[in-house]
Amino acid sequence: MIKSNSIENRCISVLLLFYFFGLLGICIPATRDFFLSFTPLNLFVTLVIFYIVNKDYSKRFLVLSLLVFLLGFSVEGIGVATGVLFGSYSYGSAFGLKLFETPLMIGVNWLFLALSTYGIVQFFTDKGIWLILLPPVIMTSLDVLVEPVAMKLGFWSWENDIIPLQNYAMWFLTSIFIHAIIYLFKPKINAKISFIIIGVSALFFGFLNILL
Repeated sequence: MIKSNSIENRCISVLLLFYFFGLLGICIPATRDFFLSFTPLNLFVTLVIFYIVNKDYSKRFLVLSLLVFLLGFSVEGIGVATGVLFGSYSYGSAFGLKLFETPLMIGVNWLFLALSTYGIVQFFTDKGIWLILLPPVIMTSLDVLVEPVAMKLGFWSWENDIIPLQNYAMWFLTSIFIHAIIYLFKPKINAKISFIIIGVSALFFGFLNILL
């Protein structure tokens, strides 16, 4: 029988390999489009590995997960449709299947980022004020790294190719609302996978900002 820690370590190794080879493939012009086509799979694998390592399959946690997914997807859908929330932007094809011109995988992205940033802060404190305010700081800081790369790779595009400050403000406010809901559910999130997901995401987009 394979030990639980062995399964976790294998899953984490798979995750790291996905990001490592994704980084290499995207940096090479000849293979860029091929590797970009795996973006939805990469997001899905990240989410699955988060749940495998986190090991919380309770009804309460699954309901929380569904709420976070729906909130993230809905705010993006409203943002795309109106241009009021984040500014005027539209998604390309890299994220795969869309509903209301919004990729379903963007809800997945919100989900594992929100839970992972919460898990990081929870490692240091259990005080509500910090669990609600600090994860959005991490998420918004990560978005600062993501935005320039996303535009270069065609993940999404902004009107006049200008990223509005409104986008970051809305990311922060939406994250506060989502993390307030997470706090109400009082989950205990695995810190190890939380640090890995946020860390590898920051390195991935940090290097792409330099190399592209």
